[in-house]
Amino acid sequence: MVKILHIYTHTAMGGGETMLLHLLDGLDKNEFLPIVACSQENSRLIRALKERKIEVYPLKMKNLTLENKFLKAVLQLPNFLKINLQTAQIIKRKKPDILQAGLFYSALFSIIPAKIYRKPFIWIAQTPSDLLRYKILTKFLISLADKTILTCKDFIRLARENGFNISKLQTIYTGLKMKDYYQKGSSGNEIEINGQKIKKPIVAMIGRFDRYQKGHQYFIEAAKVIKEKILNVNFLIVGGTVNPEEEKYKRELEDKVKELGLSDQVIFTGFYPDLIYLLSNIEIVIIPSLYEAPSAVAMEAMAMKRPVVASNVGGIPEVVINGETGFLVPPKNPRAIAEKTIFLLKNPQKAREMGEKGYLRVKENFTQEKLAREYEKLYEELIRR
Repeated sequence: MVKILHIYTHTAMGGGETMLLHLLDGLDKNEFLPIVACSQENSRLIRALKERKIEVYPLKMKNLTLENKFLKAVLQLPNFLKINLQTAQIIKRKKPDILQAGLFYSALFSIIPAKIYRKPFIWIAQTPSDLLRYKILTKFLISLADKTILTCKDFIRLARENGFNISKLQTIYTGLKMKDYYQKGSSGNEIEINGQKIKKPIVAMIGRFDRYQKGHQYFIEAAKVIKEKILNVNFLIVGGTVNPEEEKYKRELEDKVKELGLSDQVIFTGFYPDLIYLLSNIEIVIIPSLYEAPSAVAMEAMAMKRPVVASNVGGIPEVVINGETGFLVPPKNPRAIAEKTIFLLKNPQKAREMGEKGYLRVKENFTQEKLAREYEKLYEELIRR
């Protein structure tokens, strides 16, 4: 049996951690034994792993949210040394065959002990910032890693443009457990969110409160335009905050909603645990991101047969086919978002057709089974070496 140590140092549950759970659920349990080392602050991930009876080693660490890269790097040094030591102790005790690190810091904090113990090492670069945050360190990680996994083909382009060695890069898309995606909940003209009844039709944005990536302000500005054309639409902003910076950004967005006179139509749900119920009862998912990997939200919306209106950036066009499974629009363009959303609301038959095509696309290309088989093939290749 091949023993794989997965390292995730992010302190909150995000796309990388969700991908990890999909992968672990899909792996052949008779051939591969996962062990996970993750931040002790990531309680959601730890709980999910324990529910799956997967061995977990919480890492003691501090998460710094500084803008100054040099100062952050200096202050992270004690943290860096501490996590390297913890990882080395886990390797010595559990003797894994392969190490796999998700996201930039997870790789940086574990690649040295992996090399000391001569273990094959896989790094997953989940986002553009993983590649471009510190280019010198990225080159270091790519050179030392046995394989660097990118979550979309657009990142290969980014790597090439920035002079990285692409010979050890490989694209593996994330995947969904399709049986989890089924219609659920209200068949009437309203749904209940956090005790509040909200009338349909409903348009939603789902994502973290990241002011530099997710583009919430463009969703809100598009809502203003849509409301002028279709009075009875309601809008959901779904997601919670994980640090003071995100909380500050959320308050700014709430002020913007009041300023535009949208307080009755735009609802902030906070973190919402039942995404399937939510997607079953909305009409359209909007993804106004400024940059993005393939977008798990787009995949989940399509798996629930919902059309997507999304920014034409990063890996999104590798998932959303313009005019077939939804619409791609220029980033930072609320009027374009509004125009396509209004079209779908006024043409429900076309929206249903796009939803059906989106479902088939996810089923053919972005499943948990396909994700797991590609990683299993990679593990076997590294072990043979």
